[in-house]
Amino acid sequence: MASLWQDVKLSLRMLRRNPGFGFIAVLTLALGIGGTSAIFSVVNGVLLRPFPYGDPDRLVVVWERNLTRGLPYMVVSPPNYADWRDQNNVFDEMGAFSRRRYILEGEAESSVVRGATVTAGMFSVVGVSPLFGRLFNGEDDREGSARVVLLSYGSWQTRFGADPNVVGSSIRLGGIPHTVVGVMPQGFEFPPPIVLEGAIPTEETELWVPFAMDMEGGNRSAHFMTVIARLKSGVDLSTADAEMSTIAHRLQQEYPSSNAGWDVTLTPLDRQVLGDVSVQLMILLGAVGLVLLIACVNVANLLLARGTTRLKEFALRASLGAGRGRLVRQLITESLGLSLMGGLAGLGVALWGAKALARLGPQDIPRLEGVGLDASVLGFTALVSLLTGVLFGLAPAFQGASENLSQRLREAGRGQAESRGSSRLRSALVVAEVGLSLVLLVGAGLLIQSFVRLSGVDTGFDARDRLTLRIAPLESRYPEDPHLVAAYTELERRLNSTPGIRAAGFINSIPLAVDRGGTSFTKEGETEVPPNENRSVNFAVVTPTYFQAMGVRLVSGRQFGEADGPQVEPVVIVNDAFVRAHFPDQDPVGVRLGVHGQAFRIVGVVGGVRHNTLRHDPNPSIYVPYAQIPWSRSMSLVVRGERDAALAAARGVIRQFDPTLPIYDVRSMEQILGESLARMRFSTTLMLAFAIVALLLAGVGIYGVISYSVSRRTQEIGVRLAIGAERSDVLQLVLGQGMRLVGIGILAGVVAALGLSRFLGSLVYGVGTTDVWTFVGVALVLVVAAVLACYLPARRAMRVDPVEALRYE
Repeated sequence: MASLWQDVKLSLRMLRRNPGFGFIAVLTLALGIGGTSAIFSVVNGVLLRPFPYGDPDRLVVVWERNLTRGLPYMVVSPPNYADWRDQNNVFDEMGAFSRRRYILEGEAESSVVRGATVTAGMFSVVGVSPLFGRLFNGEDDREGSARVVLLSYGSWQTRFGADPNVVGSSIRLGGIPHTVVGVMPQGFEFPPPIVLEGAIPTEETELWVPFAMDMEGGNRSAHFMTVIARLKSGVDLSTADAEMSTIAHRLQQEYPSSNAGWDVTLTPLDRQVLGDVSVQLMILLGAVGLVLLIACVNVANLLLARGTTRLKEFALRASLGAGRGRLVRQLITESLGLSLMGGLAGLGVALWGAKALARLGPQDIPRLEGVGLDASVLGFTALVSLLTGVLFGLAPAFQGASENLSQRLREAGRGQAESRGSSRLRSALVVAEVGLSLVLLVGAGLLIQSFVRLSGVDTGFDARDRLTLRIAPLESRYPEDPHLVAAYTELERRLNSTPGIRAAGFINSIPLAVDRGGTSFTKEGETEVPPNENRSVNFAVVTPTYFQAMGVRLVSGRQFGEADGPQVEPVVIVNDAFVRAHFPDQDPVGVRLGVHGQAFRIVGVVGGVRHNTLRHDPNPSIYVPYAQIPWSRSMSLVVRGERDAALAAARGVIRQFDPTLPIYDVRSMEQILGESLARMRFSTTLMLAFAIVALLLAGVGIYGVISYSVSRRTQEIGVRLAIGAERSDVLQLVLGQGMRLVGIGILAGVVAALGLSRFLGSLVYGVGTTDVWTFVGVALVLVVAAVLACYLPARRAMRVDPVEALRYE
């Protein structure tokens, strides 16, 4: 222990003697360790942090699926859910929920709150008890029962002033009184942000109400419930999946008209929530890990150079009896000291980085709000710091202690170059730096190209000067469909005659939003969808001037008009993707379709709109007029016009029409488009930042090695100049040395990048992971950086005075 303390004191003394070296080494390590810890804090908060439920590993999401219709994951109908619940032997409990919004009426004005309808046993499934009050019971879930509600902790705090007597009080949701029966605990998040079709709901739920419906007597073709179940102890996923498939096949036999072709699939809850986010975050963690490796290589090179200047010290210590192991231990102690100081400084970088990532990260990364420096992140930082110290310290330690110190001391005294072993090791480290930098630059190049191409895709609509907002008429004021149709018809008429608004129209689900619908259809003469044909389509309800307001082009036929009301023949408009998929050889205008048992005539074809995601081409879509199918109480309004003026005009019209109409989700279409690109922008920005840091570190590493080589070869260069060498020959000599290392590093990096870039397959868009031009461009960037890094020491070498160099020691 005494000798170890001596090593520590000597290490600190050496750093005080050479503060510049210590500052550069600690700064380099702080960037590498801090960046790695910041990304790990995101991985920890998003992927590793336990879900706030009891035994979350036993929770699974149970979906219906119909592969012949192209529906791998489908929400569930109430009667099917009831049969699953009653007939299975693999789950302890099963519950269901459906997201929705409610209009909370206040004394002054109404507001829209985010909520969910749940089955009575849903909270028992996830293993959570209320903070106070009670959960729903079976009586609450019966059709016609008294209306009750549970509040979230956040809603209780902000909307109800943390009133301890809130239980038993009454609130009005959609004009209907509900009795508050309980408040859920702080930190409880439900429903979880389940990934479906690439979209992640990110809004916090403020309240819950029971379904209060007859599950067994419902419509088996009405799919709107998401089901979560808890596996029995000892039952694995495959066993549960097999039993649920057996139940599904039994239901196909009993109810062929509604259940034919419908099967069941199970997904662990954590996998369903995280989706492909885990792949994205692990790629970023791997990328920043490469930056840390490059930082270690740089510090190792610094230590190797510093070791050469300490030959006299090592020789003296050896002559006084210090063995090779003692010298190795001293050098490892110095390395660990540097890494621990780098780790401490890196904590500051990590703290800043974690806050920035949580604040600036895309909203569709689930659980990002939980990112921070907890005990796991601190432990990770400490471990990385120790491993880093060992990693960059081993090579210089063994190299310095293994030298023939007496021989090396005489060579250094004569101004001879460093030993061949040291020179090879330093060169190998530079090659590694260049190779690792190329891998990161290739990744950044591929993501930049993907982002540019994704940003430039044809969305099918014009996002410029388009504003969207949502309204939800109160059920108490608009109880029946005719009231809703009359309200939206009049609102659209008034909006389109208002100055400042060039066009306005309604749709039930804005393109690229989360809440979108789907259905299937039959062709004229068919009674059901053919079993081996995919008839899955997007389904939207719109008002007549929606297409004009959104800038969706009309391909053929006509748009909807005021005449397309409930008393005339039902009509639909389809998009060109629908025509290509289902009527490639005929004009579909005039053709009849069957949707949910009702016949519709196609009256028009519009251009394809990317409703679900920018990455996929427009899906086949069917649009129906709201006046004929008023399936949605709340609708999104699209207004074309200058943002501020159009918003003020739209608010004025709505307020004048009905002051009780809540207005929410006010966004521009350009903002929605930007949110669709947010995750790609996030990955691209971070990867580019890592690549730039790696390039700078590699440039510094190349400069350091070449500069050190020039300083050790001063006498040799002087001799060359004295016997007639031109200064351009010296330039060529120095540049050649550097470029040989860079060339080998580029070749090694290309091989590594070809193997690693395939992991970017889920992130890239419109470009292959082995794109030749990306590799060529990155190699050229590295060559230019290397030439710049080599030029400064080369220029210094060209200015060597032969006479002075021959006297150099």
